[in-house]
Amino acid sequence: MISGNIAGSQDLIEVLSTIPRTKRGYLSVLSKTIFLALLVENGRIKGFFTNYEISNSRNPLSLLIFVISEMLYETEGYFSLEDRTAIDNFIDIDVDIESVVIQATILRREIEEVIPFIITTNVRLTSESFPEYDGKLFGEILANADDPIEELRKLKDLLERGLVHVKEIKHAGNIEEIGFDYILDGVDISRVNVTKLIEGLKRDNFSGYVEINKGNNPIYLFFKKGKVFGVSPAEPQIFDTLLDPLGNTAVSIVRLREEFIETFAQIYIGKPSIASEDKYLSLGKLFITLISYMEEAVLKVVYGKENYIFIFNEGRLLSAKRTNKWNENFKVTFPSPNFIFLYRNIYANNVFYTFYLFLLNKLKNILIRWNLTEELNTLYRAIAHMPSIYIKEYTIHATKSLTKKEERQLVDLFVEVSDKAIEKLGKEEFEREMELELSPYKEVLKVLDITEDLYREYEREDNLS
Repeated sequence: MISGNIAGSQDLIEVLSTIPRTKRGYLSVLSKTIFLALLVENGRIKGFFTNYEISNSRNPLSLLIFVISEMLYETEGYFSLEDRTAIDNFIDIDVDIESVVIQATILRREIEEVIPFIITTNVRLTSESFPEYDGKLFGEILANADDPIEELRKLKDLLERGLVHVKEIKHAGNIEEIGFDYILDGVDISRVNVTKLIEGLKRDNFSGYVEINKGNNPIYLFFKKGKVFGVSPAEPQIFDTLLDPLGNTAVSIVRLREEFIETFAQIYIGKPSIASEDKYLSLGKLFITLISYMEEAVLKVVYGKENYIFIFNEGRLLSAKRTNKWNENFKVTFPSPNFIFLYRNIYANNVFYTFYLFLLNKLKNILIRWNLTEELNTLYRAIAHMPSIYIKEYTIHATKSLTKKEERQLVDLFVEVSDKAIEKLGKEEFEREMELELSPYKEVLKVLDITEDLYREYEREDNLS
């Protein structure tokens, strides 16, 4: 296998022009979020695959030339040559690679001459005199042309003469595709009723997240179709924050597309499959593998104070970066050191076990208040034997994202110790004590639908078991 970084358009041209001359295999190239895989043999391309979306492409050669020309713009990324690939839907073609690179280079240079008229290649055109261009995307026109260079020259002439115009700029940025939309951004929480806010988001079938930021300790609530499915941090104190967010606290509401919200949330609530400094693995190899295998995953790269996310979705690659808020990103290469976190398993809900951590802490308060030493020792011994939870500063915490089995153990522990406490206090007194502990949180629990959902969830699981 041959692999490496691409640090500019000249690097890309050299990779495409030199490696395939004497090699046979699958040459994969990633520049920003555009991916191209070529089946190469003795200087010829025998087939290709790209994640660049062009509808109704009928000319494979023109599509290939256009995609490479787009990759030659602000180029940065990775390449690898391997003897096999997981991609099985290559477009058949048989063409000399040097000829393709030359044509793509010419096309890129001539696109730059047209940019003053169109601003970006992500535009839809309009024309009364030339219906073949009316309503068509710029890339769609070139990728379907018999000769994209000649087509571009014709189009340039019509643009200069004012016979073809830009109808609209098509938002092809990753921010728009993921759906990041700041409805509120850092609003002083003294002006926001948190429970009313959550109720409103539920009614609107909101998908996205709420960030409540107090200093360096932000908390997040993740919604899908108006339902809270995740919280971060998964700590019992989160209910106190929702109950009484104190001063110097700001709230942001960020809408995301429903299809991405659970995947995106993993960087906050999930358990990484890989957590590593970059010196221990190849970030480029990771990118190419995830795209080639059409994986659904999210990759987080931490470099300095910046966080970069990359969402992989059936061959597509979407990205954003965050310093203070999420912004557009097309960067895929990073100086060392950086830290890499890969999330492949989607943990769909951590609200349940966070609530039971909260309940265990309330149960502990009751045991201490009534001096139920035996029951308290039962609780402590059980926690000592459960690697997933621990006690720090008199509070029960989770060490990590819990599995369903660990979540079930948490519930069973709560039920076991509660039953022992009921034997000593009686059911009526125990319920009164628990009501005393939970009554301040009634509005928070109500708007989150937690108690009702927990009952349904575990009743369903018990019926299935």
